[in-house]
Amino acid sequence: MTTEPGGRTVLVIDDDRVLADTLSDILRKHGFKPVALYSGEEALELVARFRPDIVLSDIRMSQLDGIETAKRIRLLHPECRIILFTAHTVSTALVKLTHGLGFELLQRPLHPEHVLTALSQHPDAHGV
Repeated sequence: MTTEPGGRTVLVIDDDRVLADTLSDILRKHGFKPVALYSGEEALELVARFRPDIVLSDIRMSQLDGIETAKRIRLLHPECRIILFTAHTVSTALVKLTHGLGFELLQRPLHPEHVLTALSQHPDAHGV
């Protein structure tokens, strides 16, 4: 894993291709090494070969949702930092679930500044 904040590899997972690509472009402009993926299934295939520093994933995706994807990624790559995001109302139960699993949570709409701040935090701050 890379220790410099800007050199980290980030999987950006969202079935909304425009959002995944846009987030990847923003991250690339700020020195991250993003890879845009459009499904949980794609992410699991890639994580088996490629060990990212951070996963940034939407919770709501068709087929395999972000929470289940994150749980499986955690099994394949336990030291990976995982940040989930959602456009839906964030309930106390969702916060407890994600934090209990060692995942961070961001609320959509995602403002680039908030995403960059979250990604730039110390890698050990995610509670795993």
